[in-house]
Amino acid sequence: MSDDAYRHAVRAFVAARIAPAIEEWERAGAYPASLHAEAGAAGLLAFGEPPGPAPVEHPARRRILIEEITRGGSQGLTMGLASHGVSLAILAQADPDWAGPVIRTVQSGERTIALALTEPQAGSDLAALRARAEPVADGWTITGEKRFICNGTRADCLVVGAVTEAGLGLFLVERPQPGLTAEPLAAAGWRCLPLAALRFAGVPARLVVAPDRAARVLQRALAQERLNLAVMALASAECVRDAALHHARTRMVRGASLDAMSHIRQRLAEIATRIALARCFVDSTAATAEASRIAMAKNAAVAALEEAARTAVQILGAAGCVAPSVVERTQRDAPLIAIGGGTTEVMNEIIARSLAKETPAP
Repeated sequence: MSDDAYRHAVRAFVAARIAPAIEEWERAGAYPASLHAEAGAAGLLAFGEPPGPAPVEHPARRRILIEEITRGGSQGLTMGLASHGVSLAILAQADPDWAGPVIRTVQSGERTIALALTEPQAGSDLAALRARAEPVADGWTITGEKRFICNGTRADCLVVGAVTEAGLGLFLVERPQPGLTAEPLAAAGWRCLPLAALRFAGVPARLVVAPDRAARVLQRALAQERLNLAVMALASAECVRDAALHHARTRMVRGASLDAMSHIRQRLAEIATRIALARCFVDSTAATAEASRIAMAKNAAVAALEEAARTAVQILGAAGCVAPSVVERTQRDAPLIAIGGGTTEVMNEIIARSLAKETPAP
C-alpha cells in the first residue's frame, strides 16, 4: 500500500465512521470502544501493514493517521485512537515472547493500550513519581495512583511508570486485575476521550524496561509523543483556519462578505502565515531526536493553534461559541494539547537547558 492509498483509506474510514457521529460521542463523553477493532480491521492501526509482534515503524503514515482523524473528528478521538504507537515503542523493549502477542493484538485492534505516567502530585515529572513497584515471586506488584490517563477507564493494557529500589522502571498491567480501579474524569476539552484516575493496590505487573534503561526509553517515547501532538495541533489549526475562511467568504454584512473587510483579511493572513511557519518547523524536525528542537516544534504548533482558534472565534462570533462547531470544539480542546506531553513552560525549560549548553562563555 502506498502512502496515498493509506491516506485514502483513513479518509474513507473517517468519513464513514467518525464524522457523522463525533458530536454524539462528544456529548456522550466517550467514543465506542469497538472503534479500535474497526480501525484495526481496516488496516489503519498498523499503518497499512499486517499486524505483527513488533510495532510497525512508518513515520509518514503515523502522521497521516493523526492528521486525518484530527481533521475529521476531534483531538480527543486522535488521542484515543492514534496514540498507541508511543506505548508500543516502549513495550517493544520487553521480552518478545510475551510482548509480541500483545503488540500484535493492539495493532489489529483486538486490544487497546494506554500510557500511565502522570500522577496527582507530580504531573509528568518523572523524578517525582511515587507509584511503587515491588518484586514478588512471580513478577511485580504496583501500588500508587495515576491521573489524567487517556482511555484509562477501559484500556486493556497499561504501560505504567513506577519506582523500584533501583529507580524508575516501566511495567505492563493487563486488565482485568484485582486491586486496579478507575475513576472517570470530566475534562473541559477532549470530551469524547475517556480520561481516568487510576488506583493500584498491589496490582500484578510485568517488567518491560528495567531502571537502568527506563529513563532513556521514556525520553525517546516522550519525544515521539510531543511530535505527534505538534502534528495534531497543526491539523486542528488548519481546520479552524478553513472554518474562519469559509465563514468570512459566506457571511454577508451590509451587502458585502466579511472578507471584503481589510482587517478580516489581515487576521486570516496572519494565522495562515503562523500555521505555515509552524508546519515548516515541525516538518524539518520530524527526523531529529533532539529534545530541544522537538520542544520548540511543539510550542510553535500549539501557539499557531491557539492563535488560529482565537481568531476563528472572533470572526465567527456567536457561531463559533455554540456546539456543534469545529471552532467551538477546538477552542475547548486547545488548552489540553498545550498541556499534553509537557506544558509550554516545561518545553521552554528543555529549550533553555539546551541554550545553556550550546552558548559559549563570553
